Amino acid sequence: MDRVNIDGLLFDNVSMGEAISRTLNKIKNFEKPEFALVANQDIINKKKGIPFFTDERLNRSFLTFADGYSIVVASKILKTPLKERVAGPDFMLKFIEETQDSDISHFFLGSTEKVLEKMIANFKSGFSGIKIAGYYSPPFCKEFTDEENNKIINLINNSKCAILWVSFGCPKQELWIVSNIDKLRIPVSIGVGAAFDFHSGVVKRASLFMQNIKLEWLYRFFQDPKRLWRRYFIGGLSFAKTVIKQKFSKKK
Repeated sequence: MDRVNIDGLLFDNVSMGEAISRTLNKIKNFEKPEFALVANQDIINKKKGIPFFTDERLNRSFLTFADGYSIVVASKILKTPLKERVAGPDFMLKFIEETQDSDISHFFLGSTEKVLEKMIANFKSGFSGIKIAGYYSPPFCKEFTDEENNKIINLINNSKCAILWVSFGCPKQELWIVSNIDKLRIPVSIGVGAAFDFHSGVVKRASLFMQNIKLEWLYRFFQDPKRLWRRYFIGGLSFAKTVIKQKFSKKK
C-alpha cells in the first residue's frame, strides 16, 4: 500500500482496525524487532532541529499513522487524503481490549511509578484477561546513562513481552525507540505520548464531543497553557508553512 508523504514522513493510509491488524500480524509473525510511529505535527516540526531524526530513520517504521487531525487535514490539502485520525491513546486502549484474552503481553515504559500503578490497575479492572509482562518508570532526565539504558533494555527483553508501550513524550520516546530498536528482542515497540496519563486518570482527556469537533488540542491547551502554547500556536504556524511549501513544490 502506498504511503502518504508529509514533509518526508511517510504515513500509512489506515483505519484504526487496519492499524491494529497490521500490528497483530507483526507480533504473530515475529522476525525482527519493529516499531510503529504515532505521528502528529509536533514530530514533523521537531525533526527539523534534530540531526538524528532523519526521514530515513523514522520511515523504518512498519506502520506510521496520524495521531493528530492536522495531519489528516494536511493530507487532504496535498490531495493524498488519509482515511482517518488514529490517536495513540485510542489505539493503545483498543489494542489492549481486542487482545486481552490472547497470549499477547505488554510492557509499559515511562511516566511515574504512581501513574503506571494507576494505569495498570485500571487496565486490570477493565480488561480481566490482560497480560502484563512488566513495567518500569526510569529516572527523569534528558538522556539515560549507558548503565540505565542497558538496565531498561534487559528488563524489556527478559520480560519476553509482545509489545512495548513507551511514554516519554515527543521527541524523547521516538529518539529512544529508534536508537535502541536493534537492541530489543521483542516484536513491536510504540511511543504513545500522553496515553499513560490519560489511561491512569491522572490527566483528564477531552470529551468525545470535543474530540469529534476537532478541538481536543484546545482542551489540552487550557489544561497546560504554559507548556503547550508554543507547541500548538507557534508549532501550528510552522506546520502550516511546511504543508503549503510542499503543496506548491509539488505543483512546480
